[in-house]
Parts: sequence; structure tokens; C-alpha cells
Amino acid sequence: ILQPTHTPTQKRHGTIAHASLNNLAIDLLVAGLVVIEYNKISHGGTHFESAHAILGLISYIFLLIQALVGFTAYFVPKLYGSVDNAKSLYKWHRLSGYIVLTLLLATVAAATQTTFNVQTLKIKLWAVLVTAVLVLVGVLPRIKKQKLGLGASKAPVSL
Repeated sequence: ILQPTHTPTQKRHGTIAHASLNNLAIDLLVAGLVVIEYNKISHGGTHFESAHAILGLISYIFLLIQALVGFTAYFVPKLYGSVDNAKSLYKWHRLSGYIVLTLLLATVAAATQTTFNVQTLKIKLWAVLVTAVLVLVGVLPRIKKQKLGLGASKAPVSL
């Protein structure tokens, strides 16, 4: 959730909403994985042949790491030694979130080239790419470079 927050209460509510929506999304992705695996196993299908399957596996791994780091940094900061140490991970969590979003968009685009889509669903690659571009057009301008450590450089310290 990329909503500006100003007060500690807003930040906490934003974090809870962010975690809740992402957990719901991960739950739905896992449900999809279970359905696909059941189908593959019951029909003797092979695994990890398509770009979609490979990108999907990479996406699941990144999402798991992202969720674990995000959860522990915010809710269990002592795992990192201190709250400040945990907060130092926020910019990396944020940056990797943008990378994961891009990876997920690529995974969806790759799904259009699977046998099941080509023969049954017939979702067009161009439609997915247009949608992915629209998502990025909505997200990229909202990236706050300073929260990634890429903002205006600090003035030199005079001695």
C-alpha cells in the first residue's frame, strides 16, 4: 500500500493493511499452486518446463523472503539486534518489493505462452503487457527515491 502516512497511528494502520493484503495475495497464490500441482500430479505432467513455471518458482521464493523480512523487521525487530537495525532493512524491503512486483508481472506475461493458455484460455500477451505497463505507470511515479536512499545527497559536513 503506497499511501502517504504522517502519524504513528497512520503508519501502523498502513503497515497492518499492507501486511494483510499481501498475506491474502500470498494465500491465493499458494492456493493456485496447490491446484496446479494437483493437476500436474494427477495427469502425470512435467514440472518447470515453461518460463511461467520457472519465473513462478522464483517469485514464490522471493515472496517468502520478502514476507519474512517485512514481518520480522516490523513486528519482531529484536531479531536484528535493535529497532534501528530492523529499520535499516526497510529501504531494502521496499526496493525488493518493487523488484518482486516486476517479477510477478513478468510471470503473468509468461503465462500467456503456456500450452493451457494458448489452447484453452487464449489470453493475449499484448493485453497482459498493456495491463502491466498501466500498473507500472501507476506505481513508478509514486516511488519516493529518498526512502530508497537515492534522494538528494546530503550537504557535506563542514569541519
